[in-house]
Amino acid sequence: MLRNSFTARNLLRLEQQIKLRRNVILGIETSCDDTGAAVIDLQGKLIGEAISTQKSARFGGVIPTVAMFLHKDKIEHVVTEALNQANKSLEEVTAIAVTNRPGLKGPLIIGTDYAKYLCKKYNKPMIPVHHMIAHALTVRLENEVKFPFMILLISGGHCLLGLAKDVDDFVILGSSINDSPGEALDKIARYLGVHNLPGMRDLSGGQVIEILAKNGDPHAKKLGIPLRDERSCRFSFAGFKGHLHLNLEREKREGKENLNFTREELSDFCAGAQYSITKHLCERLQRGIEYSITMNLMPDKGTLVVSGGVASNQYIRSNLSKICEHYGWNALFPRPKLCTDNGVMIGWTGYELWKRGKDIIQPDQVFDVDVITRCPIGEDISQDVIDANIKCKWIKL
Repeated sequence: MLRNSFTARNLLRLEQQIKLRRNVILGIETSCDDTGAAVIDLQGKLIGEAISTQKSARFGGVIPTVAMFLHKDKIEHVVTEALNQANKSLEEVTAIAVTNRPGLKGPLIIGTDYAKYLCKKYNKPMIPVHHMIAHALTVRLENEVKFPFMILLISGGHCLLGLAKDVDDFVILGSSINDSPGEALDKIARYLGVHNLPGMRDLSGGQVIEILAKNGDPHAKKLGIPLRDERSCRFSFAGFKGHLHLNLEREKREGKENLNFTREELSDFCAGAQYSITKHLCERLQRGIEYSITMNLMPDKGTLVVSGGVASNQYIRSNLSKICEHYGWNALFPRPKLCTDNGVMIGWTGYELWKRGKDIIQPDQVFDVDVITRCPIGEDISQDVIDANIKCKWIKL
C-alpha cells in the first residue's frame, strides 16, 4: 500500500513536470519584410527568439512578391532557431500565435499557412494576432503597465493614436489619413538620395535621416506642419515630400542649379524633416492627452506607450517624452529591437490572449482562419475628438 502511494506521487510529479515543459507559446510574424519567431513560457518569460530581416532599402522599399518569396525561404529556419534557443520542440508547444492581420497579403499568407501546417501536424491550437495590437502590448513584457493606457503606434505602414482598455479592447482617437511617418521618412530619404552616401545603402530611410539629422540644424530647412487648422488627432504625412520639393525649388531659384548638396546641407534637410514630423506627432499627442483628460478617459497620471519602427528614433522618443512630462504622464517605449516587427510581440500577445482564453482556434478549425490586409484595431472615435473642439497651447520642442 505504501509502495503504491509512493508510485502514485511520483507519477503525479512526473505528469506535472511534463505539463510544465509544455507551457510555451510559439509566436510567428511575417506581416511585412521581417520573418520573426519567438517562444514565451506561460510565466510570461521570453526564452527564445529569432529573426531574418530583408534588405528592402536597396530595392527602394518593400516589394510584396519578393518579400513573400524570402519569407517562404526563411520561415522554417527562423522557427527552428527560436525553438532551439528555448530548448523546446514543437511537441512541447501549447499553442501557436501568428500574425494574420493587417499587413501585406503575400507575406501574411506565408506565416499563417505555415502556422496552420504546424497546428494540424502537431495538433496545436492557433491564436490569430492583430499586428498593431501586438505592437501596443509588447511593452507589458518588460514593464508593469495597467489598463487603460494611451498608445501611439508609428511605423512604416501605420500611424494611430488610441487607448488600450484591455488586451482586445481599443479605441482610436486618430489615425493617418494618407501616408505613415515611416513612409514619409523613406520618401524624403529617397528624394534626397541619402542612400548614396557611404555606409547608408542598407539602412531604412528613417535610420539614415536620424543619423544625418544629428549634425544638422532643424530650423535651417524645416518643413510645414500639416492639419494645424483642424482640431483633431488625425495625422497627415503625404505633404512632407511636397514641402521638401518646394524647398529644393527655392534653392534652385537662389542659384543652386545642380542641387548637388554637401553632407552638411543634407544634414540640415534631414534635421528639418525630422523636426517637422516630430512636431506633428507631438501636437496630435498633446491634443489626445487633453481630450482624454477632459473626457475622463484616463487616470490623472496616465501612461503613454509608443511602439512601431519609427519609435526607435531617439529624437522622436525624447520629444514625445517631453509632452508627457508636461502633463505628469509616464512615457514608455519597448527596446528599439522590439519596436520593429518581430516574433516576440506576437508570442507575447498570444500569451496575453491565452491567459484570458480569448481568440483560441482549435486544430480542426485552423483552415478557417483568413488573412486580412486591412483591419481596424478598434472603435474609431476620431470624430468625437473633432467635435470636442479642444484648443491647445503648443509645448515647445
